[in-house]
Amino acid sequence: MARAGLEGGQYQPLTQAQIEDIHAASLKVLAETGVHVENERALALYRAGGAQVDGSRVLISAAMVEAALASTPARVLLAGRDPQQDVVLEGRRVYAGTGGSPTMVLDPGADTLRPATLRDVADMARLADALAHCDFVVVPIHPTDVPEADVPVNRFYACLSNTTKHVMGGVGSVEGARAVIEAAEMVVGGPDALRARPIVSAITSWMVSPLHLDTGVTDILLTWCEQGLPVALSSAPMAGSTSPVTLAGTLVQLNAEQLSGVVLTQLVRPGTPVLAGYIPGVADMRTGGYLGGAIEFGMMQAAAAQMAHFYCVPIYGSGGMTDAKLPDAQAGYEKMATLMLAAMGGCNYIHHAFGMLTNMNAASLEQALIDNEVVGMAARVLRGVEVTEASLAAEAIARVGPGGHYLMDDHTLRFMRSEFFYPAVADRQNRATWEAQGKQDTRARAVAQVARLLERHTAPGLPQAVDEAVRHRFRIHTFDAT
Repeated sequence: MARAGLEGGQYQPLTQAQIEDIHAASLKVLAETGVHVENERALALYRAGGAQVDGSRVLISAAMVEAALASTPARVLLAGRDPQQDVVLEGRRVYAGTGGSPTMVLDPGADTLRPATLRDVADMARLADALAHCDFVVVPIHPTDVPEADVPVNRFYACLSNTTKHVMGGVGSVEGARAVIEAAEMVVGGPDALRARPIVSAITSWMVSPLHLDTGVTDILLTWCEQGLPVALSSAPMAGSTSPVTLAGTLVQLNAEQLSGVVLTQLVRPGTPVLAGYIPGVADMRTGGYLGGAIEFGMMQAAAAQMAHFYCVPIYGSGGMTDAKLPDAQAGYEKMATLMLAAMGGCNYIHHAFGMLTNMNAASLEQALIDNEVVGMAARVLRGVEVTEASLAAEAIARVGPGGHYLMDDHTLRFMRSEFFYPAVADRQNRATWEAQGKQDTRARAVAQVARLLERHTAPGLPQAVDEAVRHRFRIHTFDAT
């Protein structure tokens, strides 16, 4: 049985008329402004598909968009090595997991960063495997202690051997993509088995906003699509910098970018499982820098989910971002705001939800543990208020009567464990007890819990024969994940 994705869509910043306006404006951008493409393979595909190609400028018609959407799956399976960890993306089902690819790590309790290692990748994957509310693993760290050519397969290996949840990530190069695919085929038992149950998927940041296809990453995208495996199209324009300053204008450009990518994937291989990767950013108008925790980011992410639902294409989005440098109060309120808006918007696949600090520039284990609580609270919101004959409690109210209490009533005993979200990190004791136990703040409690969790949670590992075969085939670097 797959992981249960709760239903989002309670927050809808766009009306139906506004959705159609953004759609129409996006089609106009594609048909009249187009996208800049220098990749020869992509140019040939667009041309063969009916696009008007003038040098590097590609104009895409509404008919091409319509045809591509018709062949794009509305349901995408992202399998785990354990089928109970499968993620099924469709409709407004919401899942959240890790994300980002920072090269820096904030050690538990530290206030300065250090370069990330392959061991950090393994530790974060093992922690994610243990966290109840983490639905999938987007390879969360880029190690600096591994030669760049070896990074893709080593990152995926470190994750696959430390979690049974689905693993997604960037693959770095065409060679990296092929290595990751071959390794995953070895894990599941061959190409057909991998396509039936894709335990890995790729992120391709093929779009350089505004409206420019990165030649090298486009090669990776085409290679991955040829294999028929799930792919996330990531474009991340910043309002006021690489997209219009208005939220509506950014959504039009971002939507056009995504539609151009969907068209390309279906020209490569009709039926390719695609996640429309709407990542709408905000530029700090005071510095020009990227803002991860802006409330407008969350608003646009929810609006982007509405656009993806309009097209019946699963959406790869972002939430739980922050510009804070430490797991502090700013991190708490920014993460909750952006995560909650994305979830209530019905964003199917929310990455960056665990462990990210300084937007996407650093990873933190204790922040990931705190984020598990943030995601758990958001999930409780999505579950909503259950109204049944039993939950209405008329019999209990009559039984207790005026002036009574419900503490020992059968109705309370029946529902007390399922009705409320119980945090593991937050402190809900009275002040005297908190003081007697050392006056620890949230971060200190999280640091202690991370240490205990990593000590107790054993890496699932790969079957010995498979592990030996992968290590023999590829240059796998050693790391101690125990």
